[in-house]
Amino acid sequence: MRRVHLAGLCLAVIAHGTARASPGPVDWSARLVEDARAIHDGIALNTPGPVDRWQPGFNALSDAALALVRQRAARVHDEAGYVAALDAQIASYNDGHVELALDLPPLPARWPGFLVGERGDGVWRVLTRAADAPVGTGAVLRACDGVPAATLAERNVAPFVGRWQLATARIFRGGRLLLDRGNPFIARPVDCVFDEAGLERSVHLHWRDLPASEIDRRLAETAPRAHPPIGSHVLADGTRWFNLSHFEADPGTPVGRALVALIAQMTRDRAAIRAAPAVVLDLRGNDGGSSDWSDQIADVLWGRAANAAFDRSGASILTEWRVSPANQALLDADEKMLSSAPGASATDRALVASIAAGMKAAAGRGVSLWREPDTAPAAPEAVTEPTPRAVIYVLTDFLCQSACLDAVDRWRGLGAVQIGQQTGGDTYDLDARVDPLPSGAGTLYSPMKVYRNRPRGWNVPVTPTYLYPGDMRDTAALEAWVAALPR
Repeated sequence: MRRVHLAGLCLAVIAHGTARASPGPVDWSARLVEDARAIHDGIALNTPGPVDRWQPGFNALSDAALALVRQRAARVHDEAGYVAALDAQIASYNDGHVELALDLPPLPARWPGFLVGERGDGVWRVLTRAADAPVGTGAVLRACDGVPAATLAERNVAPFVGRWQLATARIFRGGRLLLDRGNPFIARPVDCVFDEAGLERSVHLHWRDLPASEIDRRLAETAPRAHPPIGSHVLADGTRWFNLSHFEADPGTPVGRALVALIAQMTRDRAAIRAAPAVVLDLRGNDGGSSDWSDQIADVLWGRAANAAFDRSGASILTEWRVSPANQALLDADEKMLSSAPGASATDRALVASIAAGMKAAAGRGVSLWREPDTAPAAPEAVTEPTPRAVIYVLTDFLCQSACLDAVDRWRGLGAVQIGQQTGGDTYDLDARVDPLPSGAGTLYSPMKVYRNRPRGWNVPVTPTYLYPGDMRDTAALEAWVAALPR
């Protein structure tokens, strides 16, 4: 069946919360309890988990997360404690579609002159350093204060990040291991052991301020990622390369308009693209949006008949939406926005209108979950179009998730060869709604729908046929590697 993520549409109609100015000192403990309760209650009212019989432990997990926040509140006296406690609450759901975006001044940071990270191989290495750091780039962290590096990360990082079993979480958030942001619920390491150039070294950590202007850059160096702009180019051997770094759900935004233009270009040049020696669908930097874009691209490359056949092959995949007044309001707003968006596809418009109407009818019947009707296209009278001559590669990085994963599932199912890095993973709960916290200090993202019978499992990543061993930011080296792949 056709599956279109709406995540991102709601962002066009719901403003982010802005931190309220306080007339005096902030009671961070009270703010924490108020916002944590709102997170718990918002998830209870608007997400599938609390009423889903296939997630029987959901409510107990959510209640336990809130109870832990309340227990910790007595130890929270500043922004750092507030942030850490809420991070742990969000992480407990182990769901990439349950997220928190805080609108607060950046927390000060301290570091020992270097940061370590993990690249999905279980090894913690120095990945960025100051010129006077006591260890060099590439030195392997073995242990701190007698605790193995992996165990230390499981204690000090994983509970505040979630989904630690996924390489994507360890790669993306592992750089926090030796970054002190004032979390009162963990102990900062003192003495560590490294392997460097074949020698074991003991290093006493001298913690110092990391300038605010450097924090984002240093963390990015522990989890390097490319974000090429939407567009296309042709390699020397005729390979057609398409940059698809975002699936922005609103076609009226700059990124949405760029996607509309790119797909129009692909449609006009369809015959030449399908006859090229290879096609690369470059998803570096893409972490979701609307899966309608990948549907449209599949129509161009493989043909509507083949794409429709893929939809029918997945007809057993069902979608159920949590019925609530708040979700209804968002879907109504999405329907209105799409009706006037010049780049919106007819498929998207019809689907959102159908969902909004179906949820309204379900609310009248008093049901908590509404099953979306199957929208798989009818079988064509004949399938005469040959498969593309081009070898089609789908290039992924470690943070591909949500609608990006839908693209990988669809394109691989149609015959594409996945290359690059292992993807992220997601649960069956998707399509995030957006709600400001009562304090105004941030925004909660939480899912509105759940998939049934999806072949790819709960928080299961997708591993490429050909793993790229280099730096995914080096496009020239990546292009040379792709040119040498089997065809």
